[in-house]
Amino acid sequence: MRIWHQSYTDLTRLPGYAGMMAKHASKVCDPTTQVDLHGIAPGSLPEGVPPVTSIGFRHARQLIDLQIIENAVIAEREGYDAVAISCFLDPGLEEARSLVDIPVVSSCEAALLMSSLVGRSFGLVALDRAMADHLRTLVARYGFHARVATVETLDPPMDEHQLDSAFAGSTAFVSGFEIQARRLIAAGADVIIPAEGVLNTALVSNGVRQFDGVPVLDSYGTLLMLTETIVRLRKKTGLDVSRVGAYARPPAGMLSSLRGMAAQALLRKT
Repeated sequence: MRIWHQSYTDLTRLPGYAGMMAKHASKVCDPTTQVDLHGIAPGSLPEGVPPVTSIGFRHARQLIDLQIIENAVIAEREGYDAVAISCFLDPGLEEARSLVDIPVVSSCEAALLMSSLVGRSFGLVALDRAMADHLRTLVARYGFHARVATVETLDPPMDEHQLDSAFAGSTAFVSGFEIQARRLIAAGADVIIPAEGVLNTALVSNGVRQFDGVPVLDSYGTLLMLTETIVRLRKKTGLDVSRVGAYARPPAGMLSSLRGMAAQALLRKT
């Protein structure tokens, strides 16, 4: 099985994160599964600007989403069995599903689905306010509003570059997250969801799995293992994405024309 992993970040700027994801993928996936890491194109964001910064700007998100949607098309063309989007914004998820036949799985939806099997009320931790607001929108869109006790931002705040340094082991990071996790538990959460890829990977690398019997979901491990399961379901039972409603596929002629117009618009100098 070949899985195209799609990150919302330029992975060349986060070597610790990329290395930990590769290591974790080899640990949780079947030995016969190949996970290839892909990020957004280098130079998509200015030097020193963390990816989380783009979340607060709608058009910036749209342009990054476009990369991810196009990469799903490339993944299918290159023979991958599935795309796993390791970003809790679930960027380009519905658009990509409408364009390719291979499964497209994303972090927020996968985490909510898996948490519903081990708990009744979830607490999500995002990196900043813009991301937390977007997560609340996704929670409602996916029909999990009644199951989410609270959505908080990481306290103290840390961006992806700062979290990258916690992979080697950080008792201060773990202690700070434990304080926040206990606040979520007090608010009614019986599952803690680290709702950001670098945050989740930092917790995994520090061995954080639960607090007082409340599980801390391994969001990335969940994403990959659920992707494997859906690929197997497709192969063994014929389960495919619906082509009626949200994931209706646009006619080839229409799609080709619109993609050409979009390419011209993006290449036009201002």
